[in-house]
Amino acid sequence: MKDKNRREFLKAGVATIAAGVAVSGGLGTLAGRAEAAPASHPLGYPDPASGLQLDVEETRLMGYQGYKGIEIGGVKHKHCGFATFHAIIGQLADKVGEPYSAIPTQMMEWAAGGAAGFATLCGALNGACAAIGLLCGNSDAKLFISDLLTWYSETALPTNIVAPTGELPRSVAGSNLCHVSVTRWCLASGYASGSSERSERCARLAGDVAAFTVDLLNNGIFGSKTPGEAASCKVCHYKGKNYQTGQFTRGQMNCETCHLEITKVSGIDHMRHPPKKPKKK
Repeated sequence: MKDKNRREFLKAGVATIAAGVAVSGGLGTLAGRAEAAPASHPLGYPDPASGLQLDVEETRLMGYQGYKGIEIGGVKHKHCGFATFHAIIGQLADKVGEPYSAIPTQMMEWAAGGAAGFATLCGALNGACAAIGLLCGNSDAKLFISDLLTWYSETALPTNIVAPTGELPRSVAGSNLCHVSVTRWCLASGYASGSSERSERCARLAGDVAAFTVDLLNNGIFGSKTPGEAASCKVCHYKGKNYQTGQFTRGQMNCETCHLEITKVSGIDHMRHPPKKPKKK
């Protein structure tokens, strides 16, 4: 899909999410709301003309700090999933107010460590995707998230833009999984997974993910292509109904990130044990 400007979702902005809300000045104070209207999906993202769009670098810093820990209601919340979600939704709550302020950002703390420590989808991505899902319509959200996941898997991270303790090694995850992302960084850096350096790396990574997400929202640009490796795998392994020709899995990640034994050849000959044809009854 070619890059396409999707400003339409921005037009809804703050105006469509709460009847009677007036945003005055650059600080986004609320005034003159006659009656509260229930929040509806999508919540929307501020129009460029409103002056309320989030700053990329402020978001990066807030994501970094969120990983370290931010106090809400007397309780300290932290780690990657909370960090990215709070850096986006929490800022909108501060700048705009309702309905963003009604969202408890600490709800995303479960996402740390790839969902309750299971090292599946990176917690920073979990939080960012949840924020996108709140702000955008479903079709736009899928495109934004596709761009975000592609960028994450192909970019040398962390960027070290927020680097209070000096530069850290960078690595390309080649995957969106916490397990693979952390493992590849540890192998590239020589630091253990439980080291303070790895924790610092993930704090910077959370900031980078939050910043990139806000950059996408600010520009309204979609359409990054699926990585070439994944596209080649999907020649056979796509969502289909013919098991014998390889249609028994799906996905857009680079297959060879995990399936190291795969050799690129035509058809299904790369499989060590091709599936047998079902016996006729």
